[in-house]
Amino acid sequence: MQLTSQSLLSGTGFRAVAIGLVALLGLTACGGSDSSSSDYSYAYIQFYNASPNGANVEMREVDGDSFGSAQFGDTTSMFSMDDGELELEFIRTDSDDQEVYIDEITVDLEVGHKTIVVMSGDFNAPTFNVYSYERETMEDHFRLFALSVAVDDSSYDFYMSESGDPFEAANFLGTVTTGDMTELNYWDADDDSDYFDEGEYTIYLTELGSDEVVFESQTLDFVYETEYVMSLRDVSGAIQEGLVVDTILNSSTVTALTDVEADSQYRIYNSTNLDAELSVTFGGNTDEEDVSFTLAAGELSEFSAIRYGDYRVTVTDPSGAVTALSNKLITLNQGESKAVLIYNTNNVLGAATFVESGLPQAYDKTVNFINLVSDFDDVDFYLVRNDETIDTAEYDVQNLEFAESTSEVLPSDYYEVIAVYEDDNEEQVLLDRTALFGFTEEENYIVTVEPADTPTGYEINVLY
Repeated sequence: MQLTSQSLLSGTGFRAVAIGLVALLGLTACGGSDSSSSDYSYAYIQFYNASPNGANVEMREVDGDSFGSAQFGDTTSMFSMDDGELELEFIRTDSDDQEVYIDEITVDLEVGHKTIVVMSGDFNAPTFNVYSYERETMEDHFRLFALSVAVDDSSYDFYMSESGDPFEAANFLGTVTTGDMTELNYWDADDDSDYFDEGEYTIYLTELGSDEVVFESQTLDFVYETEYVMSLRDVSGAIQEGLVVDTILNSSTVTALTDVEADSQYRIYNSTNLDAELSVTFGGNTDEEDVSFTLAAGELSEFSAIRYGDYRVTVTDPSGAVTALSNKLITLNQGESKAVLIYNTNNVLGAATFVESGLPQAYDKTVNFINLVSDFDDVDFYLVRNDETIDTAEYDVQNLEFAESTSEVLPSDYYEVIAVYEDDNEEQVLLDRTALFGFTEEENYIVTVEPADTPTGYEINVLY
């Protein structure tokens, strides 16, 4: 069943809003049946952020309560409401902690129906679409909806097969186009229900009219007796190309499905201060040839795309001054970007790794912090703006052990980065501080503290 939409355009001074009001009229209209009928006694609402170059966005009632916020690729929780019209406003918070108004829309909530508000497109002029369907009480079955929020307005043919069956045995369920939400029909309905049987399936996507697969999911276990919304969206963050399918249910947890054939990528940083360039070999996967290159002290490599898999990294010092790092295991999953940081401790090379963020970096910056100083197991980082001190800084990272990393989401702004540790008397000791640094570019930033030939013996480096 294809849900239709009517667009309502309104000028706001900030942008034009397109609101698609979409309604699924229930079992009779869809021809579905189940052993139980719907017994939902509230109206329901949820917000999904699908703007790939945007910020964390809050949805709230005008002059009323907040419904929470969502980053790109996430949803708010689902809220139970009374029926009737509801005026909503959308805001983000800038680097000065000031609210930035995005827009307002009005939705009409109906008892027994779930309404999903979707923000998509370029964040400088985002589009809001509103979709609504009647919730059903089912036994051992689920319903499946599909939606495309791809920026390039691409259409995809949606196929599905039972677990273990290849694409050749998959069933065509319909075409998914940008701006429309489609309910997909089960190809093997039984006497109990027209809806999908619970169980394991594989999703395939092709470009419109093509039989060449551009997306294949891993095996998915549909275990909930509810409505699933599968949203086709663009990749953002460290990896810029590809397609992700978000699985939206009735909570704030969204499962992002990546193509089983999607490439991954990595980059490597030499944090040592050795005179000789380090020799790096990245390989060990039978499907890929080994890659060898050199890195000077303080050098960060470019991102390298590579097939997903389990790899090993070997790093040697041609001068023989330090003991080599041999066969460090690096696992790269589909659509994943990893940083590998090489360090020198007691003349032995080691490596720390972490996954880099897949969130857009246009407004909010996901910054990774890592302690590469083996002398201290409780290094603290403070992000101090020009009107703050360590005591008043809003953003900080505490108690990083050696080779431990963590991330913090920062508003785009200028910060002085300060690294300290506490001595045995619980007094703070300065390791290093930077001048005001602009975390203002659309980059994935890494902040390290590492040994150096400086007055304190340590330095902070900001990598991107």
